[in-house]
Amino acid sequence: MDTNRLRQFCVIADTGSMTKAAELLCITHSGLSKSMKLLQEELGFSLLRPAGRGLALTEDGVRIYQNAKQFLALEEQLFSATPRVQQKSVRIGTVEVFLLAQCRRLKQSQLDNYNFTLLDLNPGQIEQLIADRQLDYGVTYAPYPMDGVEITEIGKYQLGCYCLKGCFKGMDISDIPFAVPAQGISNNPLGIKERDGWLESVTPRNRKYSVNLLSTGLELVRQGLCAIFIPKFVARNYPDLVELAIPKVQQAKQRAFLIKHKDHPQDSLFKMLKKTITSIVQD
Repeated sequence: MDTNRLRQFCVIADTGSMTKAAELLCITHSGLSKSMKLLQEELGFSLLRPAGRGLALTEDGVRIYQNAKQFLALEEQLFSATPRVQQKSVRIGTVEVFLLAQCRRLKQSQLDNYNFTLLDLNPGQIEQLIADRQLDYGVTYAPYPMDGVEITEIGKYQLGCYCLKGCFKGMDISDIPFAVPAQGISNNPLGIKERDGWLESVTPRNRKYSVNLLSTGLELVRQGLCAIFIPKFVARNYPDLVELAIPKVQQAKQRAFLIKHKDHPQDSLFKMLKKTITSIVQD
């Protein structure tokens, strides 16, 4: 059956006139009349009957009109539907100092079509999971060269010592209580031993609080209990913190690296992530 005839029939039913329907449909009266004759022959019963100077629906016509309206509405929905955007997945492993900063920048990264898995992982663990293809990308400051892994340096960032405003005034850095990472880092090519980058062998600290989460350490600092050594791009998100003077030897910049599998191309997603991390460390 030509569904266009059903549409024409509905216009006739709505207007109650073959002449008015023909005008609305931009076809001749005779052409519309012929189309309705074919439709009624296909159905095997009459749909229209004379009513004064116009037309009315037969009992069968009322039933067909109601069903035709529903059918045509569904047809319109079917052919006007826009295709769903296919959601892609990306798995990123990163050391904690970059994790929150990445989350803050995702809205600006034009990555709405991706589903994200964001994991806080240790240096070395990130590279192994990428080599095993369980991660797509990694971000770290202590890269571990590994077969199948490609490491790209994407920038340097400055670290600083911070505490709550008004705390520890006039105290020597060695006497100030610190929140420090509870675990160090095993042997890595850059020789980084402390997770926060502090050279403990050069300037010993008062390691008052050992924590395994940066967020825990920051909360202790904001309670005025201690100081913390963190990237300046992290500290900028906490206006209640002030920077303390530290020995010059502790002022060296740390490097940031983006990691992927060597077989994974440097595609648009890689470039977008590189741009995002670069903007974080240069902030």
